[in-house]
Order: sequence, then C-alpha cells, then structure tokens
Amino acid sequence: MLSQLGATSHLSPHLTFGTISTRTIYQSTKVRAEELKTQPKAEFSLKAFRDRLRWHDSFTQRLYFHPEIAYTNRYREFDQLYTPETLSGAKQELFQAWQQGMTGFPLVDASMRQLQTMGWMNFRMRAMCATFLTINCGISWHHGAKHYMNYLIDGDLAINNWQWQMQAGATNPLSDTFRIYNPSKNIAEKDPLGDFIYHWIPELRGYSLLEIEQEKYIETSNYPKMILDWSKTRKVNGKIVSDLRKQTKQRLLSQGGDEYDSAIAAKETVEKYWQHKDREYREYQQKLSLTQE
Repeated sequence: MLSQLGATSHLSPHLTFGTISTRTIYQSTKVRAEELKTQPKAEFSLKAFRDRLRWHDSFTQRLYFHPEIAYTNRYREFDQLYTPETLSGAKQELFQAWQQGMTGFPLVDASMRQLQTMGWMNFRMRAMCATFLTINCGISWHHGAKHYMNYLIDGDLAINNWQWQMQAGATNPLSDTFRIYNPSKNIAEKDPLGDFIYHWIPELRGYSLLEIEQEKYIETSNYPKMILDWSKTRKVNGKIVSDLRKQTKQRLLSQGGDEYDSAIAAKETVEKYWQHKDREYREYQQKLSLTQE
C-alpha cells in the first residue's frame, strides 16, 4: 500500500501534540506547490493535502462549540441503535475479532494489526474499518472510537469521534446517501499486489490474492474464515441506518429551527466541497494533458 511507501505525511501526531502548527504546514505546502507547478500531479496532491488541513481545524471548532458530540449521537433518532452499553454474546465476539485483526477480511485485519503495532493507519483504512464495525458488525461507534483512541498516536477526540459518527451514517441526514466501504473491492483499488496484506498478515504469505478471496487458506492456515456475510449485513444493517436517516430528515424538515438550519449548512458545505474538488480535478486533467502533448 502506498502509505507504507511514504505517500502519506505522517504529520498528524505532530499536529495533535502541537509540535508543529497547521499554519507552518500550510505555508510550507504552498511554497512547495509553487516550486512544483510544472508538475500537475504533485500540485494537485498538495492542494488536496491543504484541504485536509482545513477539515482538521473545522473538527476542532465543531467540538469547541458542541462538546457533547464526542460521546452522544448527533441526532436522537440514532439513540436506539448506537449506545455505549457493554457488548455481550455474539457482538462481543465480533468486536474482539475486529480488534485483533481476525475477521477474515484481509484488508480490515491488516489495518487493525497495523494500528495495534504502529498506533496509526491511513484515513481510508480508518474509515473502512469503521464502517465494517458499525454497519456490518452492527456495533456502536462508541466502542470503535474508544479503541482507536486507545491506540492512535495521533488520536484527536474532535476528529476521531466525529468521524466515527460520520462513518456510522449518523451525520448529514439531509443527504440521500452514506458510504459503506467494501473491504474486498478496496484490495483491488488500494492494495492490488497484496503487499500491505502480506506484510501484516504473515499467515497469508504464499497464497495469491485470488486464493485468499476464495478462502483457499482455510485448511492450511491459522487465518480465520470471514466472520460474517458482508453483502447480507450491508443490506440488512444498512437499511436500518438508512431508515433512521429518513426519520431524522423528516423530523428536521417538519420542525425547522436551529437543528434544521445546522443540517442544511452541513449539507451545503459538503456539496460545495465536492463541487470544488470536481473543479480542481478537471483543471488538473487539463494541465496534465497539456504537459503530455
């Protein structure tokens, strides 16, 4: 995976502990982007990096004004689904398998083992592991957020807990969709050669990715089979979350008020962000085509 080859900055612990400021990183990145303006891909990547710095500070600001969102659901409709109550039985077994990197989903397990060893994983893997726990395993974000904070060397309450609510589908209910990551699809997209998986799951070394996908290792390896049916749990639990989002949306639209205004502002912010990203990507593609002529 590219994050193992230096494609991520690993500056997040320094931002968390204040050993470097957002302003310093932002200004340094601007200077570097100017130096690389003849290289469209590098310039585009640095712009994306600066966007992440803006989001970083927006999370801090949100927690300052709404400290309760670190521990309570953003919308009360989700109180019936996501609670910090102690897990028992099958849910506890699923949670422990997730914690230990023994779910039978290689990309999830490699990421969770990296977290335990390094105290870090890149953003996409954090999000993927979060949706797997909340949507597929049906376990509250409270438990996953606490586990991350126990291990992350860049653990930031403002970012971590809000992101967990986001990945659990409990925020931005005025949007018609929410994302559920597919761990198998992400292998092809993010780890097509299996380098990341083989590094963190030695039990699977010697097996091809196709053999791993077909669980050919079951009889000859200590690595477990998949602990759940991803497609089935996505459909069943995803509908539960989707229905709660619809209930929240209906309530906000009917009652109006500050909560509705806040939800509208959040929806517009996200939409404008993606419009901006689409525009930047088109500009990048144009510059790239010019340099290749």
